Amino acid sequence: MNKPLKIHRFNHKDLSHKNIKKIFKFLTQNIKNTTYQIFGYNFFFETFKLNYKNSFYITHNKKIISYISYVDIFNETKIKDILIKNIFKHPMKNFFLIFANIKFFFKIHKRPKKFIQLMHLIIKNNEKKNQNLKKRIHYEIEKLHRKVTNSKYSGIYASFENDNFAAAKYYKKNNFKVFKKNFFYSFVKKEI
Repeated sequence: MNKPLKIHRFNHKDLSHKNIKKIFKFLTQNIKNTTYQIFGYNFFFETFKLNYKNSFYITHNKKIISYISYVDIFNETKIKDILIKNIFKHPMKNFFLIFANIKFFFKIHKRPKKFIQLMHLIIKNNEKKNQNLKKRIHYEIEKLHRKVTNSKYSGIYASFENDNFAAAKYYKKNNFKVFKKNFFYSFVKKEI
């Protein structure tokens, strides 16, 4: 018998350090060199409190196997403001961090109109041979994309590092189209 997948949406009562640290750990273990990994947990906590209504995770056998978050233009602007504020708190220390991660400036882009950004999409399925579970996870994520876009957005878009072959494969297989590419990043979108 298939064990159920459960999609969890964060609400205000979930905003404890214990719950958010669990997501931060899952995120930084599965995506290397993210802004959150570089600037640390406190930066993640501050931005997560702002954007928690657009954050979801999927569990299977009580373990987190997927984390999905979206960000609209309003919250994206606020997150950028928090990042700038954090940089200027410790300018000398952060100067070297930014210099070492100069490629992040290549993530600056013009967002497609009427699209919401898929900020994080992590699928950690240890049961690689279980194709049925894999299909169920992808089906639930597609349902979530439709629910989040609803009638407010034309679709979703995302970015990923060019050397992230797993992401490239996922987006191609799920009919995302490349709309911009530079030396470090690809930007993809999908109408829903």
